[in-house]
Amino acid sequence: MPREHEFSRFTQIAVWALVAVGFGAAILNIAHGDVSHPGAFWIVLGGFFLFATAKFSMFRKGRWISFGTATMSENMANVYRLGSWLMAVGILATFV
Repeated sequence: MPREHEFSRFTQIAVWALVAVGFGAAILNIAHGDVSHPGAFWIVLGGFFLFATAKFSMFRKGRWISFGTATMSENMANVYRLGSWLMAVGILATFV
């Protein structure tokens, strides 16, 4: 029985297809050296700042190499995820 807050399989495929098209367009623009919206790169920098903040919290704990959010606190894991999403969205906004 489907839950009311879950996407249907069709919607999931459609969203992934749109994301793939967006990243494909961004990669083509990067390859051609065309930067459509250079001001949107600030979104990438903001996302990187959040990502680096979450990683720095791991450095303070003595873990120099880690992948993902398994060893982070819940708050830092959320900051890490938000930073990752902002970097992806910023790349799309900059080059598409």
